[in-house]
Amino acid sequence: MSTLFVALSLYAAVLVVAFGAGLVIERAARAFFRKKAEKTRTDWDDWLATEGFHLVPSLLLAVVATRVLMALRPPSAVVEPLVTTGLQVVLVLAAIRVGVDIGLASLRMRQQRLGHQGVSILRNTLVGVALTVGILVVLDQLGISVAPLLATLGVGALALALALQPTLGNIFAGIQLVAAAQFKVGDFLRVNEAGVEGYVTDIGWRTTTLRTLLDNYVIIPNSQLADSVLTNLHTPDPRVRLSIGVGVHYDTDLEEADRIAREVIREVQNGTEAGVPGFAGHIRWKEFGDSAITFDAILQARKPLDRFDLASAFIKRLHRRYDEAGIEIPYPIRNLYLRTGLEVTGPGSRTTGPEDG
Repeated sequence: MSTLFVALSLYAAVLVVAFGAGLVIERAARAFFRKKAEKTRTDWDDWLATEGFHLVPSLLLAVVATRVLMALRPPSAVVEPLVTTGLQVVLVLAAIRVGVDIGLASLRMRQQRLGHQGVSILRNTLVGVALTVGILVVLDQLGISVAPLLATLGVGALALALALQPTLGNIFAGIQLVAAAQFKVGDFLRVNEAGVEGYVTDIGWRTTTLRTLLDNYVIIPNSQLADSVLTNLHTPDPRVRLSIGVGVHYDTDLEEADRIAREVIREVQNGTEAGVPGFAGHIRWKEFGDSAITFDAILQARKPLDRFDLASAFIKRLHRRYDEAGIEIPYPIRNLYLRTGLEVTGPGSRTTGPEDG
């Protein structure tokens, strides 16, 4: 028993020393890649200089050092299978770490190139699959048969699926939303049925999160989102058009009002950060209203959030220009006819006779 303890203690000491040496090597490698990253435009060397393959060099160096020790001082028949199994488990853990790190880094870099954050359902799925495969491989290395375990998990999963139908429905709906790629994190989405709009901040296992223009978070179940009519204001172009209704007095020279409105559109389109330069805009006369002749001014904003600033700038400038030109934007007007006794007062009034009763 003492001989076994001494042998295991020796291997444990080698593992600790090799693991510590691996940490030192990892730190030196990160410093090297940090200097290289400053001179290149790729993202991979930046990743290697900060977080890539953390602890992997230590694990691999520990395995190599243990193998060298086994070659120089062959272990006993009792110790060898224990050490070999342990090294196999370490290699499996290192392989899982490498696979997960590369997968997560590739996903994050792709999301950054697209200009938005990652999707948690993709990260969680990748990590979950890697951990499941790793656990099964480790159990197999330890001599534990995974077939009965898989059969048990299958029966348990069926019962669990029946009990968690709404949750699983949201999970599969989330996977469907990601696979369909009709919207992504960073897009400005309008959920027509719910009357909610905002930027997509995350697509999770069960819910999708929108950040509204008031900086509130709206959390929508994935199944409800998958069944809703959605308007993606970021595709195919993040620029968005807006229509602003205006009314002028019936005595107004409509040609003059049209010319001034077009000039104001050009001013705000080219002179504000919210406007799209070069967009000429449109004026569409609409109807003879109760108190004014109305038209719609069509402008274009750089992105959905800019439409509010653009509308504000247009309304203020148009009001000032119309005021300078003597063009009236009338209040709502109603003509009232009041009947007092036998006399009706108002435009076109007349006096009623006895026959009018």
